[in-house]
Amino acid sequence: MKLILTLKYAFLLLIGLFISACHSKVEKVNIPTHSYTVFEKDSIVENVMHSLRNYGLNSQKRRNLLDTAIAKYPTIAEFYQQRAMPLYKQDKDELGFPFLNKAAELNPQKYLDYKGFMECVFSKNYKVTIADFEKYIKLFGEGYVMDHTYYFYIGISYLQLNEFEKAKIYLKKSVGQIEEKSGRDWVHHLDLMYLGIANMELDDNENAIKDFDEALSKYPNFGDVKYYKAGCLYRLGKKEEAMKLFNEAKEDILKGNTINEDNVIYEHYPYQVRKEWFGDH
Repeated sequence: MKLILTLKYAFLLLIGLFISACHSKVEKVNIPTHSYTVFEKDSIVENVMHSLRNYGLNSQKRRNLLDTAIAKYPTIAEFYQQRAMPLYKQDKDELGFPFLNKAAELNPQKYLDYKGFMECVFSKNYKVTIADFEKYIKLFGEGYVMDHTYYFYIGISYLQLNEFEKAKIYLKKSVGQIEEKSGRDWVHHLDLMYLGIANMELDDNENAIKDFDEALSKYPNFGDVKYYKAGCLYRLGKKEEAMKLFNEAKEDILKGNTINEDNVIYEHYPYQVRKEWFGDH
């Protein structure tokens, strides 16, 4: 009798292990993802985005609709990007990152450079920024995101990592890319400001001033540039001129004549001068 019971238990155990193994194999099966034509995908995205139009960017209803879209269309990158962006604008980067990362994974040509921008300006993850843009350039070539070259973001990331020689190299590449494509007049005042700052950090005050002067020719009331130029003048022994320019910088900054990027309402940019630096004004 004991032998029969033992054999029965052994048989049941074997069956249990077999069923468990079968379940494990089922869980590892990759379910084929649906492939959409360009027309189908564009139509889906348009319909979902249309359904969001009446809801605030940070509303729970909008989040729920996007979550539903992601569950239904898990391979469409646009919905992940839309889910991520409001979270970053609320300083909830940790919540936004999985969505942003997934968007870049699903459609790197459309969203990897955008991810690099977000890593730089919003999350301040400068090594990740550099890696994202270097990968993008290798895969798809040079380009622009949020009105600036990829080299621009790599350059200011190196500034923030105190690797000033590398920062200068990439900021000069940014200026060169714009100049080659559109002419010197189209070089952005921020490229010139940050190139000047790279020279300043390398103690090349004369060339920094040249860069700052060119930036001021494009944005005459740019308080941040005046502030850093004043510092260069002071280090060159031109103290009276430096103090005069410092006071102009203070006046401009207090009037709000600072970095004028769209996203400055959410984040401070590298080396951006704060009103608080001037004490009680």
